[in-house]
Amino acid sequence: MITVNFSEGTPLYLQLYDYIKEDIIANRMEKETKLPSKRDLAHHLGISVNTVSSAYDALLDEGYLYAVERVGYFVSPIECLHKTPRPEKTERKVSAPRYRYDFDLNKNGIFDFPDAPFQRAMMDSMMEDSEMNAWDKEGIESLRRAICRYLRASRGIDASPGNVILSAGMEYLFRILFFILPKDYRYYLENPGYIDTKKIFEPTGRSPGFVDIDEDGIDPEKLSGRRGVYLVSPTHQFPTGSILRVDRRVKLLNFAKATDSYIIEDDYDSEYKYYGRLIPALKSLDTTDRVIYMSNFSKSLSPGLRVSFMVLPDELMALYRKKDPLVACPIPNMVQLALSKYMERGYFERRLNRERKQYDKRRKAALRFFEGDPLFEIDDKRAGLHFILTCKIPVEEKMLLDYLRKRDMNIYGLSDFYEGEYRAPYPKLIVGFGNMAPGIMEEGFSALVESLKELAETMK
Repeated sequence: MITVNFSEGTPLYLQLYDYIKEDIIANRMEKETKLPSKRDLAHHLGISVNTVSSAYDALLDEGYLYAVERVGYFVSPIECLHKTPRPEKTERKVSAPRYRYDFDLNKNGIFDFPDAPFQRAMMDSMMEDSEMNAWDKEGIESLRRAICRYLRASRGIDASPGNVILSAGMEYLFRILFFILPKDYRYYLENPGYIDTKKIFEPTGRSPGFVDIDEDGIDPEKLSGRRGVYLVSPTHQFPTGSILRVDRRVKLLNFAKATDSYIIEDDYDSEYKYYGRLIPALKSLDTTDRVIYMSNFSKSLSPGLRVSFMVLPDELMALYRKKDPLVACPIPNMVQLALSKYMERGYFERRLNRERKQYDKRRKAALRFFEGDPLFEIDDKRAGLHFILTCKIPVEEKMLLDYLRKRDMNIYGLSDFYEGEYRAPYPKLIVGFGNMAPGIMEEGFSALVESLKELAETMK
């Protein structure tokens, strides 16, 4: 007879169902075994006949049992299911270490997002049935129009909404490029540069090349001469911060035309320039249509928003429509609609103006900790969310970074963004000032200066 030790919290019929099912799977109940009648089992277990009937019916529906009219229920002839013994579960939490002072150049302040205007835009978007339920694989047209207006006003780019593709990150935009561009095109990245970009290529089997840059950015005269796709950040090179001069921009565009190459312009934080007017994008000079422009809203609004976009040249947009990659914009329509309203109503521009003032205030406050001290040399481009600090301490950069992290500081060095061997007479720290709250920022920079001076003393 079947004996079950019932417990609280789970319906009795489910407990009986699970017990019998497990016995059948484990071959403890052999095939063709006849089960007790509903009434006998109910009496034995002290439960209702309806409870037994519900358990038997579930097992019958799934094929564990079969019924013979006026005879009873039998175990179905099911093959023994081989089970791999499961190791004991152990709680293992894998997470990045948390530091009290975070100088990560890739992080930016939250600045209260989503703010009230964006929340109102979200609510208004819910009331618009037409675009809310529309499907456009390139992204909702109203947002693509809003982006084009912004690019024309701030970046000097005369783009058409029909050439804009929206997606949820650079990696998705690259998938489209991998699909539409010739397979023999090789991709080239700046060195130093954002090394994690390499991960985009790994699933494709492609191996990107690297182009060394100098203090003025990429030098077109030192390129290979072969056609390819060159990923550059001319407005604010990552991580050196250099601005590509106009003579090099023209040479780069001419190189692309002469070699049948394309340039991907990564305009990742062009909004943050703290003097004069914003520098026009490389795309604004592109008369031969060889530049693929990419940008996002991660720095200006929030990395959690996951809204990126690219502007394709006419030739590549025609290829995109002809080849029709099975990739559709993954950003929810509500988010796209809300962002388009946020931009159209002028809130995005106002927010950028506020952020520039706040970040510039933080930048100046951070620089004061190092100015006038012969131990430090500052390379500040008055743009972006970081500056480079040369520490005149005779120690390897990796050792210095380990030393600071042991003191609860998260900070990177220029060597972290190099492919291949990196050499410099002194360590160069990349100091981000956009992440920490103003209160802890002063404490953090004081701790950084103190730690560096203590190390310098020990090295004498």
